[in-house]
Amino acid sequence: MADYSKKHTHYRLDFVKENTFARLWSVRMTSIKVIIVSTAVIAGFAALLWLVMAYTPIRRLLPESLSGDMRSRYLETALRLDSLEQAARINDAYIANIVAIMRDDLPGDSALQLAAAKVISSDSLLLASESERQFVREYEEEERFNLSVLSPIAAEGMIFGAPATSVLKTETLPTQGLKITTARNIPVQAVYRGSVVDINTGSNGLSTVIVQHPNDFISIYSGLSDVYVAKGRKVSAAQGLGNTAGDAFTFELWHNGTALDPQDYIGFE
Repeated sequence: MADYSKKHTHYRLDFVKENTFARLWSVRMTSIKVIIVSTAVIAGFAALLWLVMAYTPIRRLLPESLSGDMRSRYLETALRLDSLEQAARINDAYIANIVAIMRDDLPGDSALQLAAAKVISSDSLLLASESERQFVREYEEEERFNLSVLSPIAAEGMIFGAPATSVLKTETLPTQGLKITTARNIPVQAVYRGSVVDINTGSNGLSTVIVQHPNDFISIYSGLSDVYVAKGRKVSAAQGLGNTAGDAFTFELWHNGTALDPQDYIGFE
């Protein structure tokens, strides 16, 4: 028995009542058992932590745990919030400028005057000259039926992705659309989240997919084969819609019935 004690180190964990020093519970283990129990406890804690992270809402706090569509929505919300903050600052500067003018205490070199000058440049309290009024009338007459000037405002905060992952060449068509040359038979994907509103198949067997996006944007993908989606289905950003029939397809972007140049809204590399 003495030889066994020399070869194996023993450890004992005692729980003693403080007042009476009576032993309530005692655990006696060898060094091997201590290692095994410690390993089991660590493994159990790691497994419990993995279960919590994998099957509870806490996993959303981890980096790169959001889906592509949810990440784009958060980014869109952040951009909109930044735009609202900027608009609020401009409005505050404009109101402060009006108050200062009415009180006749606007400093000559203050930051308030510099901020107000930026706002007044587009909405001045001063009377416009005849040449300025003539320019405004001519501009309004030219842009009266041009709805495309509103498209950048509607697209603020929206991030459009490329309709294909490997774009080799783009060619602008007379209809403002793009002929996109790619590798052969690659997936064509939605440029933004939305809903499939129509799918048309021509006599040549090639299909056209039309997707409705927020803020009255519509994207059109023509010359596809093997369409993956169905009419009425919701799609997320970068979700596959179909394959290119060869090495090219046609892409169009519209807003409120006006054809847009996709290259003004999408970066093609």
